[in-house]
Amino acid sequence: MANLSNLRTIFAFTSPRTIEKIIPEIQILVDNFDGQIWDTSTQAAFFHDLFNSEFYEGNKLPGDIPFAARDRITRAPKALGFVDLKPKIKLTEAGKRLLEGKRTHEIIAKQLFKFQLPSPYHKTPLEADFNVRPYLELLRLTKKLGSLSKTEIAMFFVQMTNYTKFQLIADKIKAYRNDVKASTGNRKTYIDKCFTEEILKIYEADIIANNLKTRESGDATITKFLKTKKSNHIDYADALIRYLRATQLVSFDKKTFRMIIAPSRIEEVDYILENTERQALIFATEGDFKNYIFTPSTLLLLTDNRSYLENRLSRLSIKFDENLNIELLKELLEISEQQIISIAVDEQKAALKNYREFPDVIDVFEKIIKREVPDPPLYLEWNIWRAFVMMNYAKEVKGNFAIDLDGVPLNTALGNMADIEIDYIDFKLIIEVTMSTGNKQYEMEGEPVARHFGKAQSNSSKPVYCLFIAPKISEGALAHFFNLNRFNTKAYGGKTKIIPMNLAQFIVFLNLAKSRSFNQPSDLKNYLDSIIINNQSADDEEIWANLIHSSVNRWIS
Repeated sequence: MANLSNLRTIFAFTSPRTIEKIIPEIQILVDNFDGQIWDTSTQAAFFHDLFNSEFYEGNKLPGDIPFAARDRITRAPKALGFVDLKPKIKLTEAGKRLLEGKRTHEIIAKQLFKFQLPSPYHKTPLEADFNVRPYLELLRLTKKLGSLSKTEIAMFFVQMTNYTKFQLIADKIKAYRNDVKASTGNRKTYIDKCFTEEILKIYEADIIANNLKTRESGDATITKFLKTKKSNHIDYADALIRYLRATQLVSFDKKTFRMIIAPSRIEEVDYILENTERQALIFATEGDFKNYIFTPSTLLLLTDNRSYLENRLSRLSIKFDENLNIELLKELLEISEQQIISIAVDEQKAALKNYREFPDVIDVFEKIIKREVPDPPLYLEWNIWRAFVMMNYAKEVKGNFAIDLDGVPLNTALGNMADIEIDYIDFKLIIEVTMSTGNKQYEMEGEPVARHFGKAQSNSSKPVYCLFIAPKISEGALAHFFNLNRFNTKAYGGKTKIIPMNLAQFIVFLNLAKSRSFNQPSDLKNYLDSIIINNQSADDEEIWANLIHSSVNRWIS
């Protein structure tokens, strides 16, 4: 685990960046390696199984396979108490709850708010000033300040190595906000200047000692040092937001995209902040610590209170048997909450009809391109879904992402399914989206997209098409789909029909649908067919890409 002796800030789990992705990975670990010793041999075997799974993103094995396995398992899964790796691999009680798939946001919340620095899992020198539960204090800071941006978390919150610094950090953020508001120059430049000043303060001792070499680079210049530290802080902030978001206790403001307390969960948040110990607990032995972190009931939420559940169900006009145990009451509440979410989705669909939300959809796309949204991949999925709902004339436009009780996107589609599925009378269209670029785009998306296409085609009697959308289409992904469409592949049901389109092209596509009053799905099918025909006759992928580009502004007459 992490050695805190050289850390100047708290850290976050950046692999995987989204906590829900650890669930299938833990399942592979316990299914195939339960009771075994977690050594380099087991680590390598585990990663090969993970690599060959249907939800793994990528088609290239890492250079150091045991390290990649440790990166997956000894960070979030172990640190949050879902698995025990010593003396042998074992699923904990908390891990069992996670894999059950029931109310995963609750067990994630319990484990996140128990996570502390220091702990017996972390090597900490006596002089290190760590005494904090990071996720608990991030929740508290969000409540106190009303909202937080990713930049504010990266610049200031990560400095909260001790909970006693809470007010200091809150005051620094307030002062920063006032300074930004008062600045008269370029806002982005001023914020970057403030960020640089904070980095210089945080790492002053390292800079004075000329300790500028980072793990990521051999370049030991101050310029590279500052750039790397800023990038690391942003990565930590992004991961902190995503993990805390998985508790459903925080959400995002629909206009500013700043992190806020979820309006539907305020009562639950207040309970946690009032009843959860802020200090890092001290344990006599590692075994005592394990008993604490492995056991879900060592931290209670408001939803563990029977009276609260009964009152909440009553307020929702849900009838229940007073003899039901607390778990069944929770299931009733979960069912009712799913109904609330379904209503929220229907309301969003209604609002999108007749292009009433068109300016907002375009505005969100622009913010995604500038990465001014908290979770760009999630918001890209959600906004593409909104676009197709707005275009209308489909039997169903199904987004496989999740949303919360307040109608805000919660997490992306699982790795074993298409991001969006659209059912028209005569054909089906699946949508795959990504924010990845360059070689990483091909490595992460090439095989999964084709697999999802094959799965959709095998389950449909209608022809299936796939639209692959990214801010920029990489050369590798373009070449891969160009060739895949031209040859029969049994695993994918024959020739694929995967059409790459960059986000700028999709916006042109959407504008044309609006201006030409799209109302015939056959027009869309004819356009998709024309692209596939061009694919078969084009000499190479570059020519095909140019044909797509030149046709997108006249796809409907």
